[in-house]
Amino acid sequence: MSKIIYLLGAGASRGERDSSQLGLSYYASGLPIVSEIGEYLNQYCATFYPHIGFGDGRSHIKHPAIYKELTWLRDICKDNPTLDTYARKLYVKSEIAELDRLKRALAIFFSLIQKRERRDMRYDAFMEAVVDNRGMLDSRISILTWNYDRQCEYAFHEYELTRTSASHQYMYSRIACKGYCSQYIDYNDSNLVKLNGMASFKPVKDQYLFEEDDYTLDCFERMLSSNSSSFMNFISYAWEENNDFIEKVLPLTYDTETLVIIGYSIPAVNRTVDKRLFEGMKNLKNVVIQDKNVDLVRRHLFELLPVEKRQEIENSVVPETDLTSFYIPTSIL
Repeated sequence: MSKIIYLLGAGASRGERDSSQLGLSYYASGLPIVSEIGEYLNQYCATFYPHIGFGDGRSHIKHPAIYKELTWLRDICKDNPTLDTYARKLYVKSEIAELDRLKRALAIFFSLIQKRERRDMRYDAFMEAVVDNRGMLDSRISILTWNYDRQCEYAFHEYELTRTSASHQYMYSRIACKGYCSQYIDYNDSNLVKLNGMASFKPVKDQYLFEEDDYTLDCFERMLSSNSSSFMNFISYAWEENNDFIEKVLPLTYDTETLVIIGYSIPAVNRTVDKRLFEGMKNLKNVVIQDKNVDLVRRHLFELLPVEKRQEIENSVVPETDLTSFYIPTSIL
């Protein structure tokens, strides 16, 4: 059976925007990409309007703990190329407490803005094409995503016949997420793989994830103001060498004949893992690159492919610069 692997990056989590427009209205469809997070945080933090305290006449922020974490995250964006490269730096320097804080703040940020921003409807149109009559993802495809947002899961959830809790979706819908519920997953049969984990939380003493309605400013303020160590978040970078997750998902790549790369530049921070994924695609025959900068992605891909595979598929790379909808091969329509 011909196997198709989708490799998604941040560009797959938001639609086209007019770069001349700034402010929160600029992010009218989907989520900010990595390079946009700093500007988004700058605008979002400005919405934490202060109020005057009765009796003391002083200015107060209603959610001070969240405001503190998000402004801290914003300031990191100013001093680093991306938050992911800063995370890698902390990991190399073994500054684990700071890394945990970064991942917690990122998980809070993405959880909040996913409730605020309109979902990128390209995901829904994509799911309409690749979900079968049983409400399952087509067995001929697997989606490997570097994104810790949950745009893909939200869209998939709309097509599931049994729409249960978020926890059950990860346990029973062939979703493999680094750091979460691996004991339930047959990795050889996963349709959706979350390489960097996900921006979700659960109490340490509970097996169930927060539901979407739990991701509120008040909820996170209580969590940060009490004992945040009693909650787990599941952002877990693929390059953190704390489990064998990548080893388990590598077999998914072995039968790949078509690779579709959407909104992903194959950045340096992910190259070690990407190289292993590409090297596993022994049967690769076709590549589709859907991105505004196809030449850059193609160059990065060919730098990581084995020489013999590079020569074999050199003339089989299809550029796709139309980003209005996700590319879908005619073979699965």
